[in-house]
Amino acid sequence: MKNSIKVLVAMMVIGIQGIRLQAQTTKAAAGVYLTMQDYKAGKLSYTPDNKDNMQLHSFLSGKHIGVNYGGKNISLAKNEIFGYRKDGLDFRYFHNEAYRILDTAGFLLYSREVLTPGSKGLKPVEQYFYSTDAATPILNLTIDNIDKSFAAQADFRYNVQNYFHGDAGLMAYDRSINQYELKHLYFEYRHNGTPQHAAL
Repeated sequence: MKNSIKVLVAMMVIGIQGIRLQAQTTKAAAGVYLTMQDYKAGKLSYTPDNKDNMQLHSFLSGKHIGVNYGGKNISLAKNEIFGYRKDGLDFRYFHNEAYRILDTAGFLLYSREVLTPGSKGLKPVEQYFYSTDAATPILNLTIDNIDKSFAAQADFRYNVQNYFHGDAGLMAYDRSINQYELKHLYFEYRHNGTPQHAAL
């Protein structure tokens, strides 16, 4: 009987700790990835609470972000940190610009709003980018760039050239398999066919 009570108490303690951990994970919908290793490990720094906030200074390619943390204003250089998480979305800095990380299977896909000339002046247009891993430069997502970056993977390159009729189609998403069509082609000729996350 005593052993049963001890087991029950132990299970309750473990359950409470699990709930606390889950609450902390859910709460950490914002914060800073100081390094690429932190991003890979999912480790956020300067996670703001209700009284704290992050100021990203993205206008005109500001070189710093401001974090109000623990009642102190902290300035971090964008070129010295990997990126950040905001509203549950992850971003990587490259040349002081923030790129939203869309997918990490095999290689990384990103998006970013870029001001482009329109009939009524400048307007934000979502553009797409990629990098072969979390440490390599971010490039425009084009068939030509994919061809150069994956020169050693002939099957993948040839399939991209044959399958897509222009750069605009490279971000096509197949909802039936929950995967970008570009990533499907990438893994089609991999040895095990199982997507591996380039940044994790």
